[in-house]
Amino acid sequence: EHLAAVEVLSEAELLELVQLLFVQEPEVQDVERWLQVGFQLSDTPGTEWGLCQRQGGPCGVFAPVQAFVVKSLLFGNVRQGTVDEGLGAFIQEQPLALAGEGEAASRHSVLAQALATVLNRATPTSSYVLCQVCTSDSQASAEAIRGSNIGAEIKVTVCRRKRISDILALLEDGAKTWLAGPCGVISFVCSVLLSRTLAGVREDMDVSSTPLITRFGHCNQELANLMLVGVAASNVFDGTRWLGDDPSSGFRLRGIESNSAGTPPVGFLSELEPLRYLTVGNTYKYPDFPIWVLGSASHFTLLFSSDSSVCELSEKVQIEQKARQVFNDSAIDEGIAMASNLEQMLNSLGIGVEGLADAVAELANEDVILWADFRKWVLMQFGMPDDPFAMQSDSGIRFFVYDGQDPPGPSLRAVSVHTGAAANRFADDGDAFAAMLRTRWPNCSVDAGYIELAMDS
Repeated sequence: EHLAAVEVLSEAELLELVQLLFVQEPEVQDVERWLQVGFQLSDTPGTEWGLCQRQGGPCGVFAPVQAFVVKSLLFGNVRQGTVDEGLGAFIQEQPLALAGEGEAASRHSVLAQALATVLNRATPTSSYVLCQVCTSDSQASAEAIRGSNIGAEIKVTVCRRKRISDILALLEDGAKTWLAGPCGVISFVCSVLLSRTLAGVREDMDVSSTPLITRFGHCNQELANLMLVGVAASNVFDGTRWLGDDPSSGFRLRGIESNSAGTPPVGFLSELEPLRYLTVGNTYKYPDFPIWVLGSASHFTLLFSSDSSVCELSEKVQIEQKARQVFNDSAIDEGIAMASNLEQMLNSLGIGVEGLADAVAELANEDVILWADFRKWVLMQFGMPDDPFAMQSDSGIRFFVYDGQDPPGPSLRAVSVHTGAAANRFADDGDAFAAMLRTRWPNCSVDAGYIELAMDS
């Protein structure tokens, strides 16, 4: 079954789209991975609400879409009024399992809603594009893309709508048919790109010529960000930064903006942050819902909790977030701000001018201020101890980690994260996963082994 379309992309438009997607002369097998994969739901008992990824590479698309499926499932109305008390405990243990009669029939509808959410967030105006990529043979099409001779092998049909409700209806039909088959994922990615416009996506990125699909068919950070927040930003820190003292002549580095789009519903954490390869900002660390896409050097998975209170911010965290925002607004480099901006920074935090002299004496060193010193000083002004265990309850948080990669097969694991005094009882130093979680829950500990759930239906 095909998308009912009213136009076909010209060869020139198709070539521009391919050049944004793939590196120059990509490996044939890397392109084939994308041409062969669609959005298929898992048939593994206990993970029926999970997407199954049978080709390496598109995990940067699968994980964000899965995140919005989980959001609808746990915090939307999918199960509202349909799950009896007897199934409540079952859902707490296996949140991605089918529960109650009728859930199986609604899976594709919920998937379509997740896809529509991604598309809606990426579209700057009420002008949506849904397209279908069609090929006669994946290998021949991949070879054509490698040689930039794609007109005879690939056709992209396009449907344009003004209302997201119309797009949702098309996605609901497609989720059961062409979006689940070969080229389903690449069709959706192209839909997002064309809805945002190719020029708009290039404007989002630090380097406009950056391909979204890199070596081995992996998604880059720009594509993952586009799926999560609707902007193909190249970084995951908060806001925009400039290389050079003068923004008019410097090089722009774009991160995740919270001022224009608000708090994102889904967050992001990275195994690369503890290694100091990048910095994930508070915008991503503190989303509206307890759902985070997890990034590593070569894969994206999903972390989530069914407990919405996980996202409730303590007074200390709120002060830290405000202090970080104020500091970043005056920063000249990572973790460094000019002492000449200190009065303005204190005013923004509601700290009166009477504290300026003490602040200058304690914080200014050769006309600069370091973030670590500024953070500690601000917390003291608000009566907040800097001790990471102070004001933390002895508590544990139950999370789930979902990975749809097949092979080895979709998997759902339970993870207990311990904060406060409880964290001292667990030894997991050196664990990359635990180190990543500490970037969001400082000094936390994680139960070793991540308890794998029984998959009994």
